[in-house]
Amino acid sequence: MHWIKTLAELFFLLLISSQLVHAAPFIPTDDQQVLATLPDNSPPPRYLSAADFVSDTGSNNLDQTSELLERAYLQGDPRALGQARAQLDQTTDQSIDTLMLQARAFQSDHKFAKAEELLKQILSQDAAHPDALLTLSSLLLVQGQFSDAMSYCQQLDDPALRVYELACAAQIQSMTGELDAAKQTLSGLAAIAPGLDASTARWIYLIQADAALRSQDATLAKQVFDVMDDQTVPALMARADWLLSIGEYTQVRDLLQEHTDKDALLLRLITAQMKLNDPKAKQNLALMKERIDVWQIRQENAHMREQATYALLANQVDSALRLAQENWQQQRETADIELYATAALRANSQKDIDLIRQFITDTQFQYPALERDLRSGKISDCLNCQAVRKQHSAIQTQNAPVKSAPVSTNEHSSTQATNKDDTI
Repeated sequence: MHWIKTLAELFFLLLISSQLVHAAPFIPTDDQQVLATLPDNSPPPRYLSAADFVSDTGSNNLDQTSELLERAYLQGDPRALGQARAQLDQTTDQSIDTLMLQARAFQSDHKFAKAEELLKQILSQDAAHPDALLTLSSLLLVQGQFSDAMSYCQQLDDPALRVYELACAAQIQSMTGELDAAKQTLSGLAAIAPGLDASTARWIYLIQADAALRSQDATLAKQVFDVMDDQTVPALMARADWLLSIGEYTQVRDLLQEHTDKDALLLRLITAQMKLNDPKAKQNLALMKERIDVWQIRQENAHMREQATYALLANQVDSALRLAQENWQQQRETADIELYATAALRANSQKDIDLIRQFITDTQFQYPALERDLRSGKISDCLNCQAVRKQHSAIQTQNAPVKSAPVSTNEHSSTQATNKDDTI
């Protein structure tokens, strides 16, 4: 199914932004000049001339367009998304399959209203279309429209789609006050995930990873990351988010240091490098700034989360808060609420803090560590460190051999042990 290839696409993602200065666009003067070096795993050139492109798009190759959208998501390759959009712009076909691809492209480009319009058009022709139902549910979930999102999950009444219905509902339940119940459902789904297609399994694991992050569940995190791949961008983002939340900055640096070509991963790498006082952080921050300047020149507005994150890292607090507010109007996933809360706390904006706390109250969104910071008015450097340390200490206590208590003449004497956190 095409839908599963984009559900996680609206999941996780992180940080950055600033007061942006417009740089003059670079225009090459020599046809032989090298503009960029593509990654070693890049596919061979798809088109050698404009005529090749026109001929190819005229063939209406839906599988090829779908593969491009998949590559854009899994590998964070904007070139693939651009090629897919160009192909879709050339077609006059209005079949349901083509409309689904167009909706996916709009979704990937954060043009949610256009994607929603196309998905509802599909459902007007086929009310039980599973791809449209699930994609629309995920689209509404990203925007924080949880009740509407759940209604589309519940329309999947085909027994053959039971796995997708359960996962769809569990993802929403985990964000609306039923986190423990959702984790149990997801545990059952994860048990059968190895027998499912890779995209469906990854979707289930990503939902579990988000649940582990918000519930501070180190045991679940270990289970998930032991089986989830570490090659795709969504999986790397989820793994890095967990490691950052427990203060394992060296592991994040080691995990992401070869992925500076991916914006979302670069931002996480910079975060870890700054925590480690790594001199490369400054160089990478400048690299991210160059990319943001290009987005501004192109008037691309699909990167609010990244721009707000950059602004926080660059200590441009006012800009970060403004961008986080704009992003909040579009996206309300875990990464977005964490970003908005961090910016609000850094800016000491009580109005925004109150707004976020009201959202948590209204939706029963569960993220205890973040709620604690909002109550205290101070953001933690390491959101989940305390909880992970407690879990590790409890495990150590359970596994420790039973010893008789030492005899002491000092009634105030005590024995204290300090344990290092387990890492993934």
